[in-house]
Amino acid sequence: MNSTEKRLLKEYRNVQRELHGTKNSSLRKSGLLELKPKSQSDMYEWSATIEGPDSTPYENTAFDLNIKIPRSYPLEPPEIYFVVLSDETIRKLQGRSSKKDVEVLKKAPITHKCFKMPHPNVNFNTGEICLDILKKRWSPAWTLQSAILAIVVLLSNPEPSSPLNVDLANLLRCEDETAYKALIRFYIEEYSAIST
Repeated sequence: MNSTEKRLLKEYRNVQRELHGTKNSSLRKSGLLELKPKSQSDMYEWSATIEGPDSTPYENTAFDLNIKIPRSYPLEPPEIYFVVLSDETIRKLQGRSSKKDVEVLKKAPITHKCFKMPHPNVNFNTGEICLDILKKRWSPAWTLQSAILAIVVLLSNPEPSSPLNVDLANLLRCEDETAYKALIRFYIEEYSAIST
């Protein structure tokens, strides 16, 4: 086992202990519902499920993230992006839920699981995230957990000056918060594959 794999194993154990060790997990309260490798045989591909922060248009909505970890981690940042499905795939999934989805969603007051991310700093079609700590400001002191929590914070604090979704950024720049929130809720309703 190399140093990257040892670090990832340690991070995995810490997250699982925090998420599943107590009913009132501070991670869960912060919006992190799940963070783990996609398979036991590959520590370099992870997935996460987050919950939108309270008092935001993302409230009560779950989003999945894919995480690709470079072999040079933690010296280089992971590549993290929102899971974005095609419209056709979402239509096929609407009204259905997998066992995994149901188990994760039972742990939080989730009413939707959305497969498009309407946010000024996220590319709507690819799920790419514009967040400085995932690029130039990455530090080996960051963990996967802290990077995911920074993404949750980004949902509450968008940065319209570096947009990947110009339409939403322009609504923020024009200070039209009503239209901004309404457009996000519209997209969440439109692109949710699970509605409980």
